[in-house]
Amino acid sequence: MKNDTVDWEDPVLARWMGTITRASTKRTYRSAFRRYADHTGLTGTQMIDEALEDQRRDPREKTDIVKRRLIGFYNWLVTEAPKRKRVKGGETEAVSKGLSSKIGHTYTNSVRSFYGTFDVYVKLKGRSRLPKARVVNKRMLVNNMDVKRLVDHASSPRDRAIILTIFQAGMDVSTLCDLRYSDVADGLKKGEHPLKLEPFRLKTGTENFTFLGRDACGALKAYIAVATSRGLKFNHDTPLFLKGSVKALKGEGMTTNLVQAMMRKLAVKSGLVSEEEMKSRSFNPLGPHALRESFGSIMTGKGVPDTIVDLWLGHEIGEMAKAYKNAKFEDVKQLYMEREQFISISTGGELEEKVRQELDDTSRQLQTLVNGLATENVGLKTDMRVLETAVSSLSQKNTELESKFNRLNSYIRRWLRDRMSEAEILEMEEEEQPF
Repeated sequence: MKNDTVDWEDPVLARWMGTITRASTKRTYRSAFRRYADHTGLTGTQMIDEALEDQRRDPREKTDIVKRRLIGFYNWLVTEAPKRKRVKGGETEAVSKGLSSKIGHTYTNSVRSFYGTFDVYVKLKGRSRLPKARVVNKRMLVNNMDVKRLVDHASSPRDRAIILTIFQAGMDVSTLCDLRYSDVADGLKKGEHPLKLEPFRLKTGTENFTFLGRDACGALKAYIAVATSRGLKFNHDTPLFLKGSVKALKGEGMTTNLVQAMMRKLAVKSGLVSEEEMKSRSFNPLGPHALRESFGSIMTGKGVPDTIVDLWLGHEIGEMAKAYKNAKFEDVKQLYMEREQFISISTGGELEEKVRQELDDTSRQLQTLVNGLATENVGLKTDMRVLETAVSSLSQKNTELESKFNRLNSYIRRWLRDRMSEAEILEMEEEEQPF
């Protein structure tokens, strides 16, 4: 870096950098330390001397200097640190003050790593806990049909294979770039389904295993066939994904930056992210990690236990990893196979057709039921009309009978009057006995 104010030959910094293997991590840690050096005005050696001196003091006299410096550093980062952007000629210029809380956490923890190299460990808990990082740029969660759009707009078999490998294995981009041909060669040759992958995740130092579905395996076969037809030879240690343009692949492996750039273009090209949105932010919401998070979200949502999803994602799960890898491997494999349909881009149309047919069948059954009910209803209405007619007829007959009864009753009364004495007639009327 031009005009670098940090002496990276300082023995303590050289020792710290020597413990870091990944180039991208080194770049982040260097950026963090430059900011810390600017903030404190100390060299690396001075920082460690200060920290060790405080550790040697009587507990009643310790000042917790490192903790106080780290908390002050974080607060300075998110409020006063100059925010810069790159301009022409590779230079940068300050555009505002205050970095995001997420970068503040990253840089502060990077400096904690520096101190930890010399057994100076600082716990930022309780009242010393840093404010929770606020997520400003959220990643998109996509489904299998969104991934199909990305694949359909990809310009090469290699890019299609990269997208499907990340999505169907839940793999992070660094691990993807570390894959070798030997990781998939035997599985592809034998036609394994799902194909077992056992990558070493350098970031966490964990050996996990995950799987590749049919789509990813098919895309890998197509990509390797194209590369081979152009004269490239894959041996045991050949990077699985090679650099180069569509027409001119090289023997060197892809880098994380190249994969990120490819995904950035595809996000816009596929229409899943607008060009205006992409220009307005430096963050791609549909980068490789969005595919990885979507895989985890889909599997968790479909009932896969968290520990198994963590296993597939390469998270540390302790001794459980060995159990899943050995005694319970077939159970884990079955879980993946039962849910592959939800991460597959080739079965999406078949699933939609199946669902459509089921809906049509259900609709026909409902219509038959409705028609049957309608027919029954017509029959019931007819029966009701017959009953109403019968009831009306009975009611009319009852009226006629009642009329006849009343006439007969009057006749009987008159006949009795003609034959009864006056005293008997009065007695009958008082009792009001009907005849």
